[in-house]
Amino acid sequence: HLSTSVPVVMETFTFLDRNTTRDVALSWKGALDRIPFLRLLECRAKDLNDAWRFFQRRDLHKLSAVDATSFVIMEKEKLRRVFTFDHHFGKAGFQIVG
Repeated sequence: HLSTSVPVVMETFTFLDRNTTRDVALSWKGALDRIPFLRLLECRAKDLNDAWRFFQRRDLHKLSAVDATSFVIMEKEKLRRVFTFDHHFGKAGFQIVG
């Protein structure tokens, strides 16, 4: 299974909407709905609250809120590998694939 989270979907949709067109962003979102093995992980208020501990780490300079909540969600789901080009995930202890 592949997993992503609600904050990542929102961030990606916003990026596509701002940098391409609304139709591209909507098409991308529609394509996600057609991936049968994709799990969409929720982000709860507790996850957001727990994410603040990552902002206290000096080695995670310029960390985004989406990244910090992703770390919490990944820990909660026991996910250790991530497909990303963002170095923060490696510094936070996750194995980067890609």
